[in-house]
Amino acid sequence: MQDLEKVFLWLSLSDMPVKKLYDFALSFENIGDMLHIRTYDNHIMQYLSGKEFQDLVTLRDNGRLENLIEYLSTSKIKYTTLNSPNYPKVFYNLDIPPFVVYYIGNLELLNTRSVAIVGSRACSRYGAEQTQKFACKLAEAGFTIVSGLAEGIDGNAHIGTLRAKGKAIGVLAGGLKYIYPAINVQLARDVVNSGGVIISEKAPDVNPKNFTFVQRNRLIAAIAEGVFVPEAGEKSGALHTVNFALDMGKDVFALPGNIDSRTSVGTNMLIKQFYSCCVTTPEEIVATLNESYELAHLGIEKSIETKPVDKLATLKPEERAIIEALSIEEQHFDSILEKTKIDAKKLVGLLTTLEIRGLINKLPSNFYKLKD
Repeated sequence: MQDLEKVFLWLSLSDMPVKKLYDFALSFENIGDMLHIRTYDNHIMQYLSGKEFQDLVTLRDNGRLENLIEYLSTSKIKYTTLNSPNYPKVFYNLDIPPFVVYYIGNLELLNTRSVAIVGSRACSRYGAEQTQKFACKLAEAGFTIVSGLAEGIDGNAHIGTLRAKGKAIGVLAGGLKYIYPAINVQLARDVVNSGGVIISEKAPDVNPKNFTFVQRNRLIAAIAEGVFVPEAGEKSGALHTVNFALDMGKDVFALPGNIDSRTSVGTNMLIKQFYSCCVTTPEEIVATLNESYELAHLGIEKSIETKPVDKLATLKPEERAIIEALSIEEQHFDSILEKTKIDAKKLVGLLTTLEIRGLINKLPSNFYKLKD
């Protein structure tokens, strides 16, 4: 196993926020070097407190990492890392992609057209009925249904999908050994047995924390073409998923609810803010998503007809500047720094990210080149 892959597995054992771990990892010129850190120095101090550093090193050195690697060699739980060929492409669009995706079931479903259905855990009877109805119809229309396997709306979304003999993706906030809530363990089995998949970015034995549910929601938004909220309270976690989706330019849909119901405050608020997100039938969601898909597909076809496929299309401006700097020949780090005018510390992280994504190769003596 490569050092880079070991580092990713190690970091997935931590219950620290993903952004903190991601920023720390990208601060190393060679992420694999993290396996050998021992001393809490000035560099590490910029990213982790002394306790956080010690906790992280303990995870590496107390046998948990080796136990995880051994466990995965025989477990039904599979995994793919950020540098693997089968890593889900949808996660490359995230500012903070998961280091590891652990899964049980058919990971290829993440490459299919899908709709996320999220909302209140303490949903009303109306919310449950409408969720199952919409999930069933959307699954029959050919969409994979994505949700969080939580109580309430999430669970009903999966139930409606299974009723239509559709495919579901369950995204967990903790490790795959801990289906939360426990009442949905059988539902998780049914999802997998029906051809679906359960995924998590956390190692199998990591318990969910409050903040990991928000982190999980960014994955749901990244996977789905659109997010449907049948019912949500004013402070529902589903609204985090909506915000992630809006930031990614995804379609958002909300079902109008009883104005006197606390479980509909969030959805009614969404409709007041974005009146066009209001839907009352599954067919409206299908029509909107198909229109968005066709427009995007038409744009791709036009670009193919008029010029070669632009491999830089999905990159951020600074990443594109690096690729362009390397377009003629290999370059030393200092040369890339001079050409791109990117801050040196940030450039190290961007180069590492591009290397992980398989776009560039790092050469000896701090030279870089485009991957063949």
